[in-house]
Amino acid sequence: MGVCARLDGTMEILPLTTPVYAKVRVPGSKSYTNRALIMAALTKGPVCLKNPLYSEDTEAMIGCLRGLGLRVETEDQIVVQDDVGTIQEGRYELFARDSGTTARFMLPLLCVVPGVKILRGSQRLNERPIHDLVEALRSLGAEIAYLRKEGELPVRVTSSSLRGGGVELKGDLSSQFCSALLLVAPALAEGLRIHLQGPLVSMPYVDMTAAFMREAGVEVSGEYRVPPLQRYQKKQYEIEGDFSSAGYFFAIAKLTKSTITVENLNPNSLQADRQFLGVLEKMGTGIAALDVNMEDCPDQVMTLAVLAAFAKGVTRISGVRSLRVKETERVVALKTELGKMGIRTEDTHDTLTIYGGEPRAAEINTYGDHRIAMAFAVAGMRLPGMVIRHPEVVRKTFPNFWDVLRGLA
Repeated sequence: MGVCARLDGTMEILPLTTPVYAKVRVPGSKSYTNRALIMAALTKGPVCLKNPLYSEDTEAMIGCLRGLGLRVETEDQIVVQDDVGTIQEGRYELFARDSGTTARFMLPLLCVVPGVKILRGSQRLNERPIHDLVEALRSLGAEIAYLRKEGELPVRVTSSSLRGGGVELKGDLSSQFCSALLLVAPALAEGLRIHLQGPLVSMPYVDMTAAFMREAGVEVSGEYRVPPLQRYQKKQYEIEGDFSSAGYFFAIAKLTKSTITVENLNPNSLQADRQFLGVLEKMGTGIAALDVNMEDCPDQVMTLAVLAAFAKGVTRISGVRSLRVKETERVVALKTELGKMGIRTEDTHDTLTIYGGEPRAAEINTYGDHRIAMAFAVAGMRLPGMVIRHPEVVRKTFPNFWDVLRGLA
């Protein structure tokens, strides 16, 4: 088994011929790394992040902090030397690349620092929704103007403070809006009370944010209330391994009847994708069809959909609506690529139905989406001839994915 980079720039997956016993290490959590970077920027004095994720998403966040004039050292660990109190009046041009967490977490931060701040992203990121977060910030006193199209990046931020208090927020598109507001709440003189309008998608990510803030010395109540006059106190963060990245290896073990140990995970982690282990457990000893709601851990839908292609029966995955506004329209991408493998699918706005059976190998488009590439690589562990186009997209969250996969042999 292994992976083979072809001359045309694609990656061919060579399947396992027998089950394996292997140990792997996954990168540090992207969710924790980018949250810790924002918290560090709001903390007086140097803050050290140990075992962070170095990837395109976290490099985008670091680049934005550096763009504001903060000193951020990156070697084996990340050290944020300065805090937002050192930022001077001026004009700042910031580029979030393709990173949704960077754009959404940076925007509230830009509202509480001096200067004229322009925040841009890649073409796809600019198309992803940000309107609800902008409206919430405006209600707190932010001055934000759209520079191209209403509801999308790029934006210009001219305010340098937020009054805090109560804010209404819609949470049906992205949990990151709620997390973004919470992270900046200690900088608000009146604190913050978030009143959610309607259901909150991917709620575990917000609960993780709140717990992480508490660890850093900031009080957050169960109703997403942050009292005023608080500061982050923590000077060192140990970033745990990423359950989103680990999910591909859990799935490979399930599909190939292998035993794979992921060595650097926190078994008591609050990361939402830890729930994927429970989903796999419900499949029993093999690959069984399921009816499951994945709203709380949508990043694992792609991996589950690939496994479901091998199930004898019909798998119905609900809670997929947030996938339609990710790096690509992921539901459409899954339907298209599974169709190439001979697997029939159906969808509604919030469900994906997969008619499992005997999938065949195919050449997979990745749509610039790291999770599409890694999820379909799982199928290649069993199907000879699986080929992944543009394999470099994994740099977004798991730069050494192909090396780790190759090491399973």
